[in-house]
Amino acid sequence: MTVHLLDFNHIEVYEAGATVITLLAFPGKSEEHRREAVHAALCHYALRAKCASDPEWVLSPQRIKPFYALRTLDEVSKDLRTVPRRLRDRMAAGRMAIGFLKEVVTGRPPQLPPGIARLSINQMASLVLEDTENVEVENVKTRVWRPSLPVIHLATATLRLLRSLEPRTGRLDMAAFLLCREAIETVVRAAERHEALIAQSRRLRIDPDRLEKIRLAECE
Repeated sequence: MTVHLLDFNHIEVYEAGATVITLLAFPGKSEEHRREAVHAALCHYALRAKCASDPEWVLSPQRIKPFYALRTLDEVSKDLRTVPRRLRDRMAAGRMAIGFLKEVVTGRPPQLPPGIARLSINQMASLVLEDTENVEVENVKTRVWRPSLPVIHLATATLRLLRSLEPRTGRLDMAAFLLCREAIETVVRAAERHEALIAQSRRLRIDPDRLEKIRLAECE
């Protein structure tokens, strides 16, 4: 898999955040053709969010790529139409996987939620049926779990951040994330750690070479 490098010396914070969200929403080689447009739409979305929250910023000179600013609202809406659902599915997949990572860290199976008999993909899929609006475990495995595998480490890392920031909703505030360098760096560093845990898990059996790797560049 390609290593995606985030270098804050050369890109804006919202561009880095857009890369993380784009990878989460459109993982794997089969989705690569969608990423450029979605990334640009997310950057446009971030610029509008920044304008709404900081009126003085709007009136001061800024370094931006016109490609982001000049996209029409219809283009942005079209490109982002499926992103919320896809992020929901990634967080569900992250919830399925997090117990396996805890097992690697502690050396023993984690405490399981009520109604879950054992740590397995089937059992974890039943845990997120309601989250994903599916009615069958096989649907979760096919439509949520398998498409999430290339970024499962990124999903668990993002879920970890959400549980600390948004424990009640469990939803990613895209505007806040796109504009927060600390949150982006936290997720990327955690994702790298989770890669190593996935490689050690005997139950997950995910090839580490299939993962979409993302790293932070050394910043001056």
